[in-house]
Parts: sequence; C-alpha cells; structure tokens
Amino acid sequence: MKKIIILAAVALLSQSLLFAQNGKAVSDQDVPERYIKDFNRLVPDAKNVDWHLIDTLIYDAYFVNENGTKTSYRFSPKGTETRWFVEEKYYPRSIVQRVEVEHPGYKIKELYTLMIKNKVTYQVLVGQRKGLFVKKWRHMRLMNFETDGKFIDEIEM
Repeated sequence: MKKIIILAAVALLSQSLLFAQNGKAVSDQDVPERYIKDFNRLVPDAKNVDWHLIDTLIYDAYFVNENGTKTSYRFSPKGTETRWFVEEKYYPRSIVQRVEVEHPGYKIKELYTLMIKNKVTYQVLVGQRKGLFVKKWRHMRLMNFETDGKFIDEIEM
C-alpha cells in the first residue's frame, strides 16, 4: 500500500512538471490590463482563451482562431509575438529531415510559424521523451528556420 501511495505521488509530481514547461495557467484577471487590451484589439472575437504566465512580465494567450488553427500571442515588454501552430501532417519535410539528422532520437514537440515585427520564421521545439510511467520531455532545443526551410540557429534550453 505504501508503495502505491509513493508511486501515485511521484506520478502527480511528474505530471505537474510537464505542465510547468508551458508556463503557469492563470486567469485573465491576473494578466496585466495592457496585455488584455492588446489581445482584444488583435482578436476581438476570440473565445476560450487560455492565459499562461511564462516569466515575470511575459504572458502567452492560447486560442483556436476562426480557421481552426491553434494560435498564441506572447506579450512582453519587448513587444508581441504571434505563433501559428502547425499540425504534424503539415510539417515541412526539410525541417523534419534536419531534426532527424542533427538529433537522432529526438522528436518534435511543437512547430509553429512565428511572426515578430513582420518577420516570419519557423520555430521548432525538439527533445527526447523519457520516463517509465509518464513520458517527460528532456534535453530540449529550440531550432529556428527561415520560411524556405533554411536553418538559422539552435538554442539549448
């Protein structure tokens, strides 16, 4: 019985660590008013918006746009980033091949089109899935590509 309780506690802890990677979910009342106003100006008809606190002054707003695409805006003192998440079946083949060659055993966690100050690129978050009961992402890397698939750089996270 004691082992079952310990295993359950470890599983819950591991699950909470998985959610922590995407920031802490917060209600819109906890988001600075200027970010709420900016978001409502950008997407006045958005429904079911999930806000996440990423860092002290950085917030992400996740929602599904009118085309059915998962989208997010990242608000920070430096400006606003727009992200359109790409479904796995639409991943650019050149990017998938680059991940397979450069990082064998790694999987793409998420791939999105990123727009900052009218410059559009792809960002790809890759890592390894490890764990006995709960698969946890490890050894994460953020890879950046031009829209034509040309590799820009990579950041170890």
